[in-house]
Amino acid sequence: MPLKILILTTLFVLPLVPTFWAIQEIPRRQFRTRRRKMIWFAVVATVPFLGAVLYWILERRHTTPVISA
Repeated sequence: MPLKILILTTLFVLPLVPTFWAIQEIPRRQFRTRRRKMIWFAVVATVPFLGAVLYWILERRHTTPVISA
């Protein structure tokens, strides 16, 4: 029984890790436009795993980190 719980927890929680990473990462990056940032945030929030992977593959390399003072 505990093994089943561990497997199910892993299957449901592990795909959420990239989503939480992307939700924290998007506000810390400089996008070309504010609208583009909001669209990516909405995509990641509404399509959890796939949205985060697409953000990482398609958009992250076109952004720069926001330098905070």
